[in-house]
Amino acid sequence: MDRNFDDLALQFSQRIYSGTKGRIRLALLERDLEDVLGAELSARPLRVLDAGGGEGQFARWLAARGHQVTLCDLSRVMLDNARLAAEAEGLAGHFTFIQGAIQDLPDADPAYDLVLCHAVLEWVQDWQGLLRKLSSQLNVGGNLSLMFYNRHSTVFRSLVRGYFDRINNDKLQGSGKGLTPLYPLVPEEVVSFLSEQGWAVLSKSGIRVFHDYMHQEILARRSAEDIVALEKRFSREEPYRSLGRYYHVMARRVA
Repeated sequence: MDRNFDDLALQFSQRIYSGTKGRIRLALLERDLEDVLGAELSARPLRVLDAGGGEGQFARWLAARGHQVTLCDLSRVMLDNARLAAEAEGLAGHFTFIQGAIQDLPDADPAYDLVLCHAVLEWVQDWQGLLRKLSSQLNVGGNLSLMFYNRHSTVFRSLVRGYFDRINNDKLQGSGKGLTPLYPLVPEEVVSFLSEQGWAVLSKSGIRVFHDYMHQEILARRSAEDIVALEKRFSREEPYRSLGRYYHVMARRVA
């Protein structure tokens, strides 16, 4: 059963999107989509599926550019919040809202041009099955923006904080009660699976490659603008990319 975030909607919004973490996430996602899609983002209205889109923070960026977004999420609370935010920004006409699991979505007719799946894969036990489902929603030549929780970062963060018992007992997953994901993923395995399934991987970025390792005292005296700029600079460069708290892949369905 997929995790329903009705009980954590407020905490999620406050902890992720109210500060620098959210600014980094949105800035890098916007950059990656603009770099990969280029003029396609302004050439015509795209049909977009935001699968597990929560409160629609990134979806509203696309809607504001004239694209039509279907936002699907299991959480009624998050969908209500997304609807209210879209209305407040004058974007309601660009949205369709569906409450339910991604796996239960009917086949799209016509298929979508772009599918977003951000911070969802790490909550699903059968992540390969979910990616197959997302592929079926896209037309050939359509694009996938996939962001997921990075196991490499979880290991490294546990090591530098001295949580050796987590490493030795392989207990890197969350309990299911908070915001720590249940199934952190190895980026190389996800990218390999996409390639095997007939996707062309177009870009790979780490998201929050150093922010989450900084001491709170240092974070407090560095500007968000400087942090975002340097996150962008190092997000595609190894070894920093592989240490990102999240990993973002842009891929195109070619078959």
